[in-house]
Amino acid sequence: MYYIGVDVGGTNLVAGLVDREGTILNKVSRPVDRSHSAEQLCDEVAQLAQQACEQGGKRPEEIQAVGVGIPGLVDNKTGVVVQTANMPFRDTPFRARFQSKWNVPVYLGNDANCAAIGEYWAGAAKGCSPAVVITLGTGIGGGMVVDGKLFTGCANSGMEVGHMVIYPGGQLCGCGNRGCWEQYGSATALIRMTREEMERCPDSLLWQICQGDLAQVQGRTPFQGAAQGDEAARRVLERYWEGLSLGLINLVNVLQPQVICLGGGISNADDAWLLEPVRERVKNGTYDKNTPVRLVRAALGNDAGVVGAALLCHLL
Repeated sequence: MYYIGVDVGGTNLVAGLVDREGTILNKVSRPVDRSHSAEQLCDEVAQLAQQACEQGGKRPEEIQAVGVGIPGLVDNKTGVVVQTANMPFRDTPFRARFQSKWNVPVYLGNDANCAAIGEYWAGAAKGCSPAVVITLGTGIGGGMVVDGKLFTGCANSGMEVGHMVIYPGGQLCGCGNRGCWEQYGSATALIRMTREEMERCPDSLLWQICQGDLAQVQGRTPFQGAAQGDEAARRVLERYWEGLSLGLINLVNVLQPQVICLGGGISNADDAWLLEPVRERVKNGTYDKNTPVRLVRAALGNDAGVVGAALLCHLL
């Protein structure tokens, strides 16, 4: 049997035909039309899933289930997308709408949870329990698999780790609180910190890297500067390592996972400028220093969400 996984992103919809081992056999995508209603987006997801099946050379009856990863709060029991921050879904009967186009078992999951399933099933967390996957992007997403099951909390909103407060009264977050982890450990936070340091240091090499334009700062910018010996870039990374590590230390002390996988574009930085300094800080900051957690780079990249969504039916 085969599965279809759909990753609903803010920019693109991606659907993949996946086998039981977590291998993507065929993948299709299309841009998200921001003008579409929730119902129209549901229809698009159904169409894209069918396209992945057809182009992969499989008959509809060979598909055991379709899983959909959505950036927001979902209720798989009812098939409803409760709310999303940057998409039009709110109390949307997603499963019913999808099945009106293609009558197949449909499972819903949060996108970060789907990434965790993907890494657990076929990536860097394979065979580990508990396995935590942290995605560093616009915010910070988190998912955890324990004993082969996805942890979602009693109301499906567990593991919203990006909104763990690490600096009370700190940077204002989009959720309304201050000091949330994603204001210090996300790619967005790193970009903000880089711009702040550039404004303080007009002679920094960072200005050359960005061609004199603050709008050109990207997540990789301070890593490029630090690799070229720029002191301002190094200060940015020191600040970023601290914020990222504080959240990871809290996760380790509370959950003691066997492995934490870091994903998102930031995780592709050279080990010497990310994983190694963060590992050292996490090791020094956690309570149990005799059993250090494995902190690794996620293996599946952007495919983790597709693979995890496809295999939701096995872990919910």
